[in-house]
Formats: sequence, structure tokens, C-alpha cells
Amino acid sequence: MPRRRRRILRRYAGIIRETGRVFITLGILVLLFAGYQNWVTDSTQRNSQVTLTKEVSRVVQLPSFLHVDGPARPLSTSPDPGVGHWIGVITIPTIQLRQVIVDGTDKAQLQLGPGHYIGSAMPGERGNVAIAGHRTTWGRPFRNLDKLRRGDQIIITTPRASSMYRVVWSKVVSPSDVSVLAASATPVLTLTTCNPPYSAVSRLVVRAELAAVGQIRNVHPTSIIKEQRSVLLRSQERYPTWPSYVYGLVLALVLIIGERTRRRFRWRGQTVTVLATLAVSTPITLLWFNGIVHVLPAGI
Repeated sequence: MPRRRRRILRRYAGIIRETGRVFITLGILVLLFAGYQNWVTDSTQRNSQVTLTKEVSRVVQLPSFLHVDGPARPLSTSPDPGVGHWIGVITIPTIQLRQVIVDGTDKAQLQLGPGHYIGSAMPGERGNVAIAGHRTTWGRPFRNLDKLRRGDQIIITTPRASSMYRVVWSKVVSPSDVSVLAASATPVLTLTTCNPPYSAVSRLVVRAELAAVGQIRNVHPTSIIKEQRSVLLRSQERYPTWPSYVYGLVLALVLIIGERTRRRFRWRGQTVTVLATLAVSTPITLLWFNGIVHVLPAGI
């Protein structure tokens, strides 16, 4: 019986060995992708925010954000600019946050910054202004949302006004609980993000009430919309999905060719082959990861 087992093991040793190598390679790629998600996406989002901030600065003179003068009188209702536009800048001094808000909460928008829920009220107006943001990856703008306490300031500056809100409560809800996004008769702000970090099993929600509105200038809403168009947002929305497939196939081909070539040499030749394979596969891997993150669900 032991001899028979040895014969079977020898017969399938090659298959077992190759299967093990495949799983090891996949494990390494998963670890590398986790690193990419945590560091490379943050750098990409920061660069996007720099571009968006320049666009905003051409339209709005950003104040110090430390104080907003004016009564808590809501602004008149204005139309939602729609996907492909930025809304304004959100600043939360308590957690040292300052980010450009984009319109929309799909993955293309949330990869650039906090996203304004289409259909919710506009900042400073009567109703529920709802904004979502990543808590991990892509700049993690809402990473420290759990540190906000009652009375903390949240300021949103748009081409129309600077609106200051004060936190009234925060709670954790189910991802299916959309009641926190419901319309409101009073001017409120709702911030949502995933909870706990690195998980989407629940949602952390922060609610704030309008405390002051400081008028910046009197501009007709239609002219504001024209000024809020963003080339960056529109190009993100059209990002193709084919790179996630093409670069994945190219990477697999490079690894297979590299492994087959390595076997033909002794240790010195194998070392050269491994280094050459790494040199070729590294940029392809980065391109593949970049394609993958654009087809994954948004997740916040």
C-alpha cells in the first residue's frame, strides 16, 4: 500500500507542485493588491484633489473656514449640477479635513473625493444635504468621522455661500437603512461612510444642523453650474473596463513564459530569468491593479 501511494504521489507530483506555485503567486498578488489599495489609491486621490482644488479656486475664494458670519437662514433652492461637476469644499476642523465635494456617489466620483448624493439638497439650502466618502482607500476622507462630537463644526463652501453646520448626533446603521438620507423639512447635513474601517457591514452616519450661512456673492444658479464643470470628473466617468482583462491576461502570459524559461537554465540563468520576469511584470501588474479598482464596486 505505501508503494502504491508513492507511485501515485510521483505521478501527480508535477501537478501538485505547479498548483502550489499558482496559489503562492496568487497569494502574493493579493497582498500586493492590498498594498496598492491602501497606498497607491491614496496618492492618486490626492493628485485628483489638487486638480479639483485649482478648478474650485478659479470660481470661489476659499475663506479660512474657522468662522462663518451670517444667520442660519437657508439659501433659495438651486438645481443639482449633476454628475461631471464639483459642488464645493467641505472642511471639518476637528479632524483636519478639507476636500472638494463632487456630485454623485458611484465609484468614479468617490475615487476623487466625498460624493454628494444626487437628489439630496444642495449645501446651505433647506432639506437634507447627503454626502458619502471613503473611510479606507482613495484618500480615506471620512476615516476619522467617528471622532466627531456634538457641536463640532462642518463648513461647506460653494460658489453661493459658506454654510456652517454643527454636529447633533452620530450613529451606526445597516447599509440597507436609507432613512438617514430621507428629505428633511429643516436644513441638515448627513455624512455617511462604511463601518468599521476595512468593512462594509454597517454605515456610520453623522447628522449636523445648519448654524450659519455667509453669503459669498449673488450669482444666478445656471451660471454657477457652467462654472462647476470638471474635465477630470467627466474623464473618470468614461474610464474603460478593458484594462482589467487585457493586463491580467498579459501578466499571466509573462509569468508563464518566465517560469518555462527559468527551467531551462541552472541557478545563474534562473536568477537572470527571474529578475527579467520581475522587471517586465511589475509595470504590467500596476496597470492591472489600476484597471481592477475601476471595475470593483464603489464601497465606502
